[in-house]
Order: sequence, then structure tokens, then C-alpha cells
Amino acid sequence: MKNGNVEQFLDTGWYSESTLYYNGYIYWFEGSTDSETNISTFFIDRWRAKLTDDMYCREYRLNNDIVDYKRVFESRGTDMDLLKKQFLEAPIFDGKTFWDIESELVWADEDKPIVINSLSELEV
Repeated sequence: MKNGNVEQFLDTGWYSESTLYYNGYIYWFEGSTDSETNISTFFIDRWRAKLTDDMYCREYRLNNDIVDYKRVFESRGTDMDLLKKQFLEAPIFDGKTFWDIESELVWADEDKPIVINSLSELEV
């Protein structure tokens, strides 16, 4: 994992409003637990990253100020280990699992744009 530690991500980041970048897309990770039912919901939304000044922007807003996104994964349950396992085994990233592309993922800081190495990787 670039720009972050994979162990830390799997400990806290996968469920805690994290932003990952992979292959021209932003992946937003978020989870919550209902205190009354103890049921957790975990989901991942994906949208095309926007290029500005040789950097990928985290959000891409349309004219009506709505983020154009697709929900690529969602799971619910009371067993957090099972939710994590389902996430790790799901082909979320262009048909690949987290472990298939872990070394290519960029864990983005919320206060900085994602800097790219080469404009040749852009097909936006």
C-alpha cells in the first residue's frame, strides 16, 4: 500500500471513512454500527478521479453538486471479522480483490490531493 501502512489500514482504516485511490478511481470506505441492534453496515463507493494540475482530486462533483458515484460493495452483520473477510475477498477493484492489488493502492490523506507519477496512466 502506497502512502500508508497496510496493517494499520486493516486494523482501523477499512471501516473508518478512508479514501483509497486505484487505477483512476477514488474508493470511499465507510462503516457504522447501530447501537440498538448491534448490526454493522460497511460499504465502498467509487467514482472517477478528476485530474487537476497533475493531481487527482478526491471528489468529482457534477453541475448539480452531486457526486457521481457507484456503490461497489456493501455488507451487513454483527460479526466484524466476517465483514472484513467479505471485503478482502470481494472483487471490488476492476474484478480484483484487495490482496490482488494491495501494492498498487494509494491510501489518501484527507488534506492532500493524490499526486500521480505519470500522465500516461490517465485515461480520464
